[in-house]
Amino acid sequence: YRLNPETGGVVWTGEGAGTSSRMSYMNGVVYFVGGSTGKLHAVDAYTGETVWRLDAELIEGSNAEFRTNAVYVIPGEGNEKGKVVALTHMHAYCFEAYR
Repeated sequence: YRLNPETGGVVWTGEGAGTSSRMSYMNGVVYFVGGSTGKLHAVDAYTGETVWRLDAELIEGSNAEFRTNAVYVIPGEGNEKGKVVALTHMHAYCFEAYR
């Protein structure tokens, strides 16, 4: 969910899959790993819309999941998009940020 910092009112809420990782924010998008699913999520911070979701099993095979304490963002330079770095138990992956 997102709260209005001035009023404390709820701006939007969303359904989740349990707890989430530490969240990383860049250019209006929040990146995190969903606790019980192990999927990497990118959510528009203003609307709450999921803009993309990635399952580690599609990359590494069965039983792979992203670690909940390891999602980092690297800002891009100029007009370039930044990068999102996420770790599984075996590998580090770098993806292009949504914005």
